[in-house]
Amino acid sequence: MKQLKPNSKYLLYGQALSFMGDYCVLPALLILSTYYHDYWVTSGVIVVRSIPMVFQPFLGVLVDRLDRIKIMLWTDIIRGIIFLGLTFLPKGEYPLIFLALLFITYGSGVFFNPARLAVMSSLESDIKSINTLFAKATTISIIVGAAAGGLFLLGGSVELAVAFNGVTYLVSAFFISRIKLQFVPIQSENIKEAFQSFKEGLKEIKTNSFVLNAMFTMITMALLWGVVYSYFPIVSRFLGDGEIGNFILTFCIGFGGFIGAALVSKWGFNNNRGLTYFTVLSIVSLALFLFTPIFAVSVIAAILFFIAMEYGEVLAKVKVQENAANQIQGRIFSVAEASIGLCISIGSMFINILSAPVIMGLIVVIVCGLFLHTKLVNKSFLERDNKTEQKGVF
Repeated sequence: MKQLKPNSKYLLYGQALSFMGDYCVLPALLILSTYYHDYWVTSGVIVVRSIPMVFQPFLGVLVDRLDRIKIMLWTDIIRGIIFLGLTFLPKGEYPLIFLALLFITYGSGVFFNPARLAVMSSLESDIKSINTLFAKATTISIIVGAAAGGLFLLGGSVELAVAFNGVTYLVSAFFISRIKLQFVPIQSENIKEAFQSFKEGLKEIKTNSFVLNAMFTMITMALLWGVVYSYFPIVSRFLGDGEIGNFILTFCIGFGGFIGAALVSKWGFNNNRGLTYFTVLSIVSLALFLFTPIFAVSVIAAILFFIAMEYGEVLAKVKVQENAANQIQGRIFSVAEASIGLCISIGSMFINILSAPVIMGLIVVIVCGLFLHTKLVNKSFLERDNKTEQKGVF
């Protein structure tokens, strides 16, 4: 950390604070949505948070032509002001304004990530260090943010968690304003070329079984994430007044993800053992989460679920990185980002149109389908490796 240059430190400080606010406000927004006494509003919170990701693959066209620092700065300022403004909106009133303001904040946020990644690539010798520290800071920020939100709620006001998120964005903007990088505009592809790149990513997914399996894994997990997020307020009711439970469950995201990341090397890649652990954990943990009336069991189920999701995410990314040409990977991940945002939104709406047993049955079918497809792909992977080794011998 001490070896980092000032620009890298400012970026890391700002992002750590911003991420902390994100996971402090997520359960707070789910709590506020319950005051509308209409579960479509709760699903709407998840949808407006996720659906802007659909457009993210095409935003690199704009980001490469504009000053990335200014994009990050103004995005954080806009988000900070809107979240502070949300605290003045009466609870349970004006649901369309509530969702519209959230859509603006999360919609502007999709400009931030491409700009941040571009800035990180300009940090020269600090690139590896900042990426490693950013990954660690993400997990810690989720845990600390959820804990901070819980304390605000215990202090008597869920709005404080929303205000805290707004403040973290404004503080992040202050750190970003101190980053000194010379802006060099890049004449990137136009909109037509961006769509062509997107189509090339789709073509690679269709023709490469390994990449197709990675995509299948990512959209399956996105559906599961949407379902679990939508059930946070319901599961939280099993703990007293229920509201603090949302923060505890959000804490489980970071804790489970931390354990899942540590288990990746032990469970292995492209083998049936890891696949079996992932499948069993996903189904069993989700069933417990949806059906148990005991909050302590729900917490354990949530941790197990997020362990499986972290493992699956790493597996899917590595499968793309190992089995697709480097020049096409960005396009594949662009398609993945758009699909993930769409599938989280779809998963979050199941609760409004399907009963819990039907949702669970649907998830079992999808996850079992993923299990069978992955098993076939793993077999192909081993056969390909064996052929490569035999050629090496001769």
